[in-house]
Amino acid sequence: MSAKGQIARYLIVGAIGFTVDGGILYALMVEGWSPFYARGISFPVAATVTYLLNRVWTFSVQKEVPKTVGEYSAYIVIQIVGALANFLVYSIILLFIARTEINALLALAVGAVFGLVVNFFGSRYLFTRSKRNYARASQEN
Repeated sequence: MSAKGQIARYLIVGAIGFTVDGGILYALMVEGWSPFYARGISFPVAATVTYLLNRVWTFSVQKEVPKTVGEYSAYIVIQIVGALANFLVYSIILLFIARTEINALLALAVGAVFGLVVNFFGSRYLFTRSKRNYARASQEN
């Protein structure tokens, strides 16, 4: 698949992840959670959803390429690096505006843009490496 196709699919998966993240964030805040603690729950759930979708659909890693703890862990590390930029922007915005549910979602959206580039290229590298390593191992057997 072309890089443009991957970027388009990555953005669609990102929108799904954003919806999961934002939905959980909003629901927890309605229940009285701090927007900071709520993100501690919403982020890992959204990251797991995007891992599965990006692996199979965006970067077309075939089912026969086994999922490994190492691959998932590397994906989470990549997401954390992007999330650090995301969360920093999110936090800075919330320091200067009212901490309402809607403002938290707006801050989430702005922060998400900052993590997008890091996450896309990191994920692309990871899944390309997984496919290449599997192909190499298959040839050796």
